[in-house]
Amino acid sequence: MGLFDFFKKQPKFQDEVFGLLTYNVFKDNTKNFYSGDILFQGFLIGITIDAKDKGPSQLQKDFFKKLTSDYKNIKDEIILPFLQIELEDTIEESGLANFDTEFELDGISIGYISNQKTEWSVTYDSKPMRHFVTIDFDGMTPKDMMIDG
Repeated sequence: MGLFDFFKKQPKFQDEVFGLLTYNVFKDNTKNFYSGDILFQGFLIGITIDAKDKGPSQLQKDFFKKLTSDYKNIKDEIILPFLQIELEDTIEESGLANFDTEFELDGISIGYISNQKTEWSVTYDSKPMRHFVTIDFDGMTPKDMMIDG
């Protein structure tokens, strides 16, 4: 991508699940993705979806719908226990005791889906830590956590 490619108007795509998305194109088309904003659990968050030019796949749409309907269980049974382990040295300052008020959902990224599994991530804005916390998943198994800010 050249310097002037940043000034090109990005193609838009209207999706029945994700709404209005921008298609981000690169020379290496395996890096192409859609991005936009979506209402999730009562919050307007950013979303990115790895996909080809025809838009997100039905599997990605189904994954997002399941993520939406199962989010409370995923948060309580997978995300919080993972963060308690990852943040055990700073648990007092991390705000996990008041997770829903101290961690604001910022975005979700959904990768390609193969063999009914996808790599995906969720990003929170942690108010007490004053950083963004991103958890990378393989299916429903958390793999890594990154703190930046």
